[in-house]
Amino acid sequence: MKKIAIVGLSALLSACVSPDYTTDVTSESYQEDYQSADTSMVQPVVSTTAGPADGVEEQNVEPTVVAMPEEQAQPTINVQKAEPQSEPAVTTITAPTPKQVASNPRFGYTIQVVAVGSQAKVDRFVQKLPATGEPIWENYKVVNGTKWYTVLYGDYATRVEAERAISQLPADFQALKPFAKSIDKIKNSEFPTLNKLN
Repeated sequence: MKKIAIVGLSALLSACVSPDYTTDVTSESYQEDYQSADTSMVQPVVSTTAGPADGVEEQNVEPTVVAMPEEQAQPTINVQKAEPQSEPAVTTITAPTPKQVASNPRFGYTIQVVAVGSQAKVDRFVQKLPATGEPIWENYKVVNGTKWYTVLYGDYATRVEAERAISQLPADFQALKPFAKSIDKIKNSEFPTLNKLN
């Protein structure tokens, strides 16, 4: 193993001084595969003495250079580049523009049960509405200079559902001719305030 390491190190060092050596390998992680040279041709010099030989001082000792055949001088290096790590996509949530809001209305509906001229009348109608858990609102508005309070009942996904709910109201409310009304139209009207009463 020591022989392979010494020969491999010698081959690597000789490759570093070669004019053909390329150093422009760029990678975050890589794997290098070396082909070791045939070590049977070159034997390392092994000293059996612990200290300098008799009559030889350390200052005048010259290192022994072993010449290697040309095909062994260039180690083969295979570099495998790691795939670059892609950063996770960043999702940003932004509020819709007024144009987007206008083009995608909620399409919710409610029932306008009655329109009356005073808050006291609103309170009387609200008490008579069925207590089924449906939301009840009032909407205050001015029409042709006259103040009106409308009583709105329920929240339905479609006009058909709202009209079906009208048919299930008590007869005295059906006599008032209630109708389905778009919640979006109320919110986008001149008087968009809905006050929840229950």
